[in-house]
Amino acid sequence: MIALHFPDIRLTTNKLFAAEDFDAFLVSELSLSTLCTFQIDGHIPGDYFSAEELEELPDAKLVAWKQLRPLVFQLIKGNRLPGQFKIVFRLAGYNVEKFLKQTGLSYRPEDVGGLFLNLRYTNQALSCYTGTSLNVFDLSKNLDHEWDRMVRGFFRQKGIPFEEER
Repeated sequence: MIALHFPDIRLTTNKLFAAEDFDAFLVSELSLSTLCTFQIDGHIPGDYFSAEELEELPDAKLVAWKQLRPLVFQLIKGNRLPGQFKIVFRLAGYNVEKFLKQTGLSYRPEDVGGLFLNLRYTNQALSCYTGTSLNVFDLSKNLDHEWDRMVRGFFRQKGIPFEEER
């Protein structure tokens, strides 16, 4: 797990809420404080979509940020910054499979319980914390290290400056 700090909050939040940079991620949960506090559970109710629609979704259990972002943008736009927000992103299953192939890790996609990005804005500071979950027992930290490396590369590729907290 690593902790990253984003010195350019305006740029980072613009890429988060107004651009497509994070659209491939799924949302496990979101909380946002503006005029009032909004809590969003990213789990899709089983009866919301038809069977055909579910087949087209990247992960039938969680909503994609691409779908949720316009709604959240409507909640935050205006003259005032949110008091705070927290978004727990999860890498979609098809991207977990790509990640494992790219890194050469020996896990099967079903071995990985989740690869997470936790974005938190509080006290006028924006941070990101990485996290991993395995469905199998393993003492090595290979998955953690590779995910942390991939996250750093993601932010560099998107032009989002960060500082690693020690």
